[in-house]
Amino acid sequence: MTTPHDPTRPGESSDQPATHSKRKRRTGLWVGIGVAALVVIALVIAAAVGVFSGGKPETSATPTATVENSAPASSEPATPSAEPSPSASVPAGAKVPADCRAAFTPAFLTEYEGRNPLNDATNTLTGSEDTAVVSLLASVSTHQLRCSLGGAGESGAVSFISQVNAEQQTAVITRTTARGGACEEYRGGNLCEIVTLEDEGIDRKWEQSYLRDGLWIQVESVQFLNKRELLDNQIDVIFGS
Repeated sequence: MTTPHDPTRPGESSDQPATHSKRKRRTGLWVGIGVAALVVIALVIAAAVGVFSGGKPETSATPTATVENSAPASSEPATPSAEPSPSASVPAGAKVPADCRAAFTPAFLTEYEGRNPLNDATNTLTGSEDTAVVSLLASVSTHQLRCSLGGAGESGAVSFISQVNAEQQTAVITRTTARGGACEEYRGGNLCEIVTLEDEGIDRKWEQSYLRDGLWIQVESVQFLNKRELLDNQIDVIFGS
């Protein structure tokens, strides 16, 4: 009796094609699952990169470092600013002239010395009729120059140029004011004048006390030149203006 064919029995040749087809489908499924997993992983990585980079793609450019100005200070000393030039009215080193010829301009001496000899021994004017002023002149005689023009007679003048301190300057002004002298600011200094002899409206004799920058010029004149001509000439020479 013939045994009927059982299609489900293993080892039969009729079952091999079906089994091979199932294996191919399973392999394809795993491959698909693997590809899908790789895609998911790639998406997760891309999202993470986007979050940590502020949503912008990373660039390979190196960030620019902030450079502070930390250069060492120069050891060279700063160039000193130019010293201001002395005022024209106060020349550097204004001081008592070396001698009487240096106390007047050459033009002044040329004009007046012929008729009024310089430092004539017969000129005995003391600079003032007031004994207190004469005493002040004597107290500063170590830094003083006496210059006279004209000799004995009714016309002549004397000038005492002295170096003084602030206290001595105050003493001169105080004494001259007490004697009735008229004081005013004059050519960058203080000038006090006293007329001691007046005839028919004309000043015949006067005294001038001029103080400026530590110098005192005391002038006594008797019918000599214009009232301030001698003093102005010495101011020009000693102070420059």
